[in-house]
Amino acid sequence: MAIDDTTLLTELERLRSLTSCDFVAIAPLQEHTGRNRWQYVIGNSNDRYQQMVIKKGQGLAGTALRLGRWVKLDGSHPNRQQERLHCPLMLAEQLQAAAVFPLVPNASSQIKGLLFIGKREQTRFEHGELLAVQDTLNTLTSYLSAVEAKV
Repeated sequence: MAIDDTTLLTELERLRSLTSCDFVAIAPLQEHTGRNRWQYVIGNSNDRYQQMVIKKGQGLAGTALRLGRWVKLDGSHPNRQQERLHCPLMLAEQLQAAAVFPLVPNASSQIKGLLFIGKREQTRFEHGELLAVQDTLNTLTSYLSAVEAKV
């Protein structure tokens, strides 16, 4: 099966329905440009994400990139509303809860991309939703690697 942008977007749509999320996005990471942006997006309410640049250590995505592990900001976080102000994507898309997962191939420790999921109405992620995302990470990473190899 040839993997292309459509295959990747279909997988994102499947993940969105599995997790009851309103917004799902992937940002491929390119070290040589230093300008990492959200490229594959499902459920956006506007196009402001296109101008956003992910910077290491800034916002939810930057924190996941710096730490190399997944992070979430939802109702279980005591300073959720304050921390939400530091995440441009949450503000632009009016998300109340969000989580970011690094996409790391099995044979590597280098992060190939970031997966961002978010909810506009609910303020919490259920444990099963986070497990569903983690089960999908390897598939998304391989799809992203295949699509990026064609570029």
